Amino acid sequence: MPPKYKKYILSIQYKGNLLYIKVSHPAIKQELLLKKNEIFSVIKIMHTNNICKEINPKKLFIDYKYTPVPKPPKEIKFYIKKANDFENRAKNPEIKKIFDEIKKILN
Repeated sequence: MPPKYKKYILSIQYKGNLLYIKVSHPAIKQELLLKKNEIFSVIKIMHTNNICKEINPKKLFIDYKYTPVPKPPKEIKFYIKKANDFENRAKNPEIKKIFDEIKKILN
């Protein structure tokens, strides 16, 4: 494959008589569909050179995966609360003691 296609191809799978190619852009999908005969001719050339003889696709299936860019949040909310103002709700006396020690360190 030419270098311009390599960065857009996400995966290539061969199952049965189908060759699945997943690309990241719809324009590349269209280009590969137009060059379908060239892909099959490359596979035939590989067969004549005794390379990948077990791969013999009859059909080509090209799909693209489109993921829109997420929009940033309009407003970022955050709250600042002092660390030493936490409430000790532990019921176990050992854990309560550990939390009290942490609270003393933070003060």
